[in-house]
Order: sequence, then structure tokens, then C-alpha cells
Amino acid sequence: MNLGTFFSSELILENESILLRPLSINDIEKIESISYNTELGEFGARVKNRNDLMDYFDFCLNSKKEKEIYPLLITSKENDNPIGITMFGNISFPNKRLEIGWTWIGKKFQGTGINKLCKGLLLDYCFDKLKLRRVEFKIDIKNIKSQKAIEKIGAVKEGLLRNYNIQSYGESKGTYVYSILKEEWKKP
Repeated sequence: MNLGTFFSSELILENESILLRPLSINDIEKIESISYNTELGEFGARVKNRNDLMDYFDFCLNSKKEKEIYPLLITSKENDNPIGITMFGNISFPNKRLEIGWTWIGKKFQGTGINKLCKGLLLDYCFDKLKLRRVEFKIDIKNIKSQKAIEKIGAVKEGLLRNYNIQSYGESKGTYVYSILKEEWKKP
């Protein structure tokens, strides 16, 4: 696999409950219905209105054109309603690794197991189809909820990147790096 092929693909991942597909500008109306909530982590802190949401979509879609991130819309298979967004990024096919992240799940879907289902689909794709050796996750030091969620699926905390990002709340003290290796991945 190379970046050109990967980013030009129309990636569809699904199980009995959810469908992940490429984010499109046409999704803005759907995703707006679950977007404006301060309890959506970094996304919720930064996206407070329609203009912010348009900027977010521009960032996502332009980053895809630049082959930096591949944003995916998460929807319910039952009714096609939006659930959230997740992304692949920091992709290095020569090194057989990438990062899964920038995920946010609508408030009413949090704590329902959707994130675990979503990560399962993404990890299966990474290890079974892309034949990667490693998948990484980076989580802000203050985001305890996401740290616990990723640990539940078997990710190993590798270390702390000190003063790594500027978050909505200001300068972060650090970002934890987690990973799952191919031989460690146990399908749910």
C-alpha cells in the first residue's frame, strides 16, 4: 500500500451496528445535530457553532487532500444517524504503522460501547488488510476518560511526550503515547 492508493480509496468498514465511511462536506448537516457540546473533549471545546464546524470540516478534508489524515464518519446502521468522527493519521507504510485518533463520539452515544466497536473495526483493518505492525494512539494527559478507554482494548502506555500540544484549555503538560502491536491485538 502507498499513500496515494490509500487516500484515494473509499474506505468502508462496518459491523452489525456501525458503519465507518469517508467524511464528506455533505455530512456537515448530519454531524451538526450532535456537534455542539462542551463534553466532547477537544472537539467540543473548539467547535461551538456553524462557523467552527465549517473550519473543522475544511481542516479534515484539506488534510485528506494533503495525505495527512483520513477522516471517517461513524454512523448507526440502524438509522444512518451520525455517531461521531474518527481518523487515521501519521501514516508510514514503509514502517508499517499509523495512528488512530482525533476521535469524538456524540454525547448520547458515549458509554454505549460504540468507541470499542469503532476501534475494533479500525484495528482489524490495520492489522488484517494493511498488514501493519503497529498502531499508535496519542492522548492528552488530562483526558483520563480516553486513556481508560484505550487501555480497555489492550493498548500499552509507552511514555509521555512532555509539553507536546496546545489544547483548547491552553498549554498541555503532555501527551501519552499508546500502541498496540499486531501480535498483541485480540479481536473483541
